Amino acid sequence: MKVNDSGMPDEIYWNSLFDIPRIVDWLDPGNAPAPIVEIGCGYGTFTVPIARATRADVHAFDIEPSMIESASNSARRARILNVQFHLRDVLEEGTGLEPGSAGMVLLFNILHFDGRRGLLAEASRLIESNGVVAIVHWRKDIETPRGPGVHLRPDQHMILDSIGGLDLCFDGNSAILEPYHWGIQLIKRIT
Repeated sequence: MKVNDSGMPDEIYWNSLFDIPRIVDWLDPGNAPAPIVEIGCGYGTFTVPIARATRADVHAFDIEPSMIESASNSARRARILNVQFHLRDVLEEGTGLEPGSAGMVLLFNILHFDGRRGLLAEASRLIESNGVVAIVHWRKDIETPRGPGVHLRPDQHMILDSIGGLDLCFDGNSAILEPYHWGIQLIKRIT
C-alpha cells in the first residue's frame, strides 16, 4: 500500500533536497551492532552511503520495482556488496525478517499517513534491544520545495504519540537536518 503523496521526482533533484553526508553522520551507521533495515529505500539516496559507512548488512525495502532497480544499480555502480534489496509491501506484509534481527531501522519520509503506527510496530519488532529506529521527515515549520502537505507531516509529538506500547523510547537524540528535514532516533528498551 502506498502512502499519501508518495510520488518521487527526478533522482538528481531528489538527492539535492538532503544534506546526505550530514544525515549519514547523524545516523552513525558504523556503530550499528547488527543489520540495518531501510523501509522505503527509493533511489538508494541513503542506502549506498549508509552501506559504505558500515560493515553490517543492509536490507533495503521498497514497494516500487523501479525504485528497487534504481537503488540496486546505484549500489552496483558504487561496488557496494553488503546490501540486499527486497521488493515488498511492508505495510501489508511486514519485512519478513526475524524479530530482533536489526540493529537499526530507517524510516525516511514515509510516516506521513494515519497508519504510521504499523510501520513503527514493524520497526519495533525488528530492532534488537538498544537498537535504533531513526526517522527523518520533512519539516512542518518552514516552506519546502517538495513533500506531502504540511498537515500530513509528522512532528516529534506525533511520533512520540504513536510509539506507546512499542518498547521504543526517545532518549533526546533529535536534530534539524538542514535544509528541509528533521530527525529523531528512538531506542528499543525492553522492560
